[in-house]
Amino acid sequence: MKNQQNKNSVACMALLMTSLFSILSGCDPNDPEDASPGEILLEFSTNWNQEPFALGDVVTDHMNHPLRIDNLQMYIAPIEMRNDQGDWVEIEDVSLLDFELMNQRITTSLAVGTYDALRFGMGLPPEINTDIDPASYANSHPLSVPGSAGMFWTWSSGYVFVKYEGKFATEAGFQLVDPLSYHCGTDASYRIVTFDLANPIIVDSNESTEISLNFNAAAALVGADDSVDIVEDPVTHNADGTILGARLMDLMDDAWTLTP
Repeated sequence: MKNQQNKNSVACMALLMTSLFSILSGCDPNDPEDASPGEILLEFSTNWNQEPFALGDVVTDHMNHPLRIDNLQMYIAPIEMRNDQGDWVEIEDVSLLDFELMNQRITTSLAVGTYDALRFGMGLPPEINTDIDPASYANSHPLSVPGSAGMFWTWSSGYVFVKYEGKFATEAGFQLVDPLSYHCGTDASYRIVTFDLANPIIVDSNESTEISLNFNAAAALVGADDSVDIVEDPVTHNADGTILGARLMDLMDDAWTLTP
């Protein structure tokens, strides 16, 4: 009987200490808000009308012009996911995708829970675009002097949101010597890409969830309501804003697909 009483005393003491620790720490391991976060792996890749594609490949556009994309870079900011309370949760502030490096990956943490939508800005929101000194950022930041190399106009004009560059020919069989150079930017060119998930993503503590985002580089030139003739309009550098730059951003807004 005495041994049983001792065991009960030890058990009670252990329970008391656990409860006291929870009270003092404010943490409940059974509460999703107090659980360790999960991990989200975002993978960004390119295709050409759903076919495998890499920079440097020679392809044909919607008007049968031979084309080679040599440079495709893009700012995205921020990346957010919507939880089951309807709140958008930021998981990454700013990233610069460079598709010369093939598949781009972003790994970030996310609180345990259920998420039914994902969105990201294509370009930079006004508050971090214009009147910004890149030297104010650490060198490792994508908006810094080295981080934004080639992706910055001036303090007043801001950053280049998208670079889509290459060479093309006017007809099949001709050499690809004509330059294609689309540099899109300005606050008015900022677009938000949103995906509602048919099957919500459940993020578990210390578990990794992968999401694939695919950019159809062909759809940057043609869509349901507009198309760009690269022979007639091969260049835009819209630091001051141009109609062509806005059209391209609208087309690229619709060029994304998602596979959770």
